[in-house]
Amino acid sequence: MNDNDLSIDCPSCGANGATLVLKAKNGFPIVRCSRCGLVFTDMRKAPPPAELYPEFDQTESRLPKALQSTLGVFVRQREGVVRSIKPSGRLLDFGCGAGAFARWMSRAGYDVVGLEPFSLGKPVEAEKLLLLREPFESAAARLGRFDVITLWHVLEHLPHPVETLKQLSHLLNNDGALIVSVPNFQSWQSRLFGGSWFHLDPPRHMIHFEAETLERCLDDAGLATIKRWEYLPEYGSSGWLQSALNQVVPHPNYLYEVVKDRGALRNVGVMSHGFHMTTSVLLGAPALALSIPLEMLASAFKRGAALTFAARPRSAQNGAAS
Repeated sequence: MNDNDLSIDCPSCGANGATLVLKAKNGFPIVRCSRCGLVFTDMRKAPPPAELYPEFDQTESRLPKALQSTLGVFVRQREGVVRSIKPSGRLLDFGCGAGAFARWMSRAGYDVVGLEPFSLGKPVEAEKLLLLREPFESAAARLGRFDVITLWHVLEHLPHPVETLKQLSHLLNNDGALIVSVPNFQSWQSRLFGGSWFHLDPPRHMIHFEAETLERCLDDAGLATIKRWEYLPEYGSSGWLQSALNQVVPHPNYLYEVVKDRGALRNVGVMSHGFHMTTSVLLGAPALALSIPLEMLASAFKRGAALTFAARPRSAQNGAAS
């Protein structure tokens, strides 16, 4: 047996046997299934989910809120993706985080449910909006049915992607659609930064999708792809920017954690905050400017940072065809 061959079960097809692709900067092996070709993180030495995903609550700090508001242009692009498939209706944002996209879409006229298992607090209700903070398993029976379900960089966090897609597809209306966006392991960013690529993020990211393996997971879940987007600057720019900054600042993904505001920086000292923020601002501006043409070019070659697919249940497709 080759030293790069590992006895490990694939989370998609269940086959035993994988080949080492690379080692992430934090030491986790990234492997490829010998049968179906899926790339995934070797999770055998990963901490339990409670350590990977500690419950979080947002602070009242002005800085994260100001940074989040400047990223509204990216939320608008997500809205455009959804509207191109479903101009209106009932929407489930699965893995909604703090609920920024869910809130945006409710204000845009959709009836929205956001589901996030790790954020603290009671459910939030507003006009056309319900944010639930609980696991999918306990909420599924009372969620109802939806015209569109979105997963924005969520599927890569889940140990059994096909099963999750199947469960979610059962919540779709007859003409409903599921929109899933994940990091692209075949992207230029992935190839350039390797084990320190921002969107690699093991062990939180369990699956590392390529176009073929994402489409296969959708197909195995009974879903047929109806549309694909190559260029999402939200993920392209963040990937180029944070991957570049990770080469020069000690705390990984510092700027990302400032924006997400989920408690990962609470133990960072004032002096360290000052250094990281100053460095991120000085180097981040030119890196951000370069990221836009770089990502546009990468996307033209289908090597952008994100894979974004819309799919419908095959049963609905067949019914429409007949």
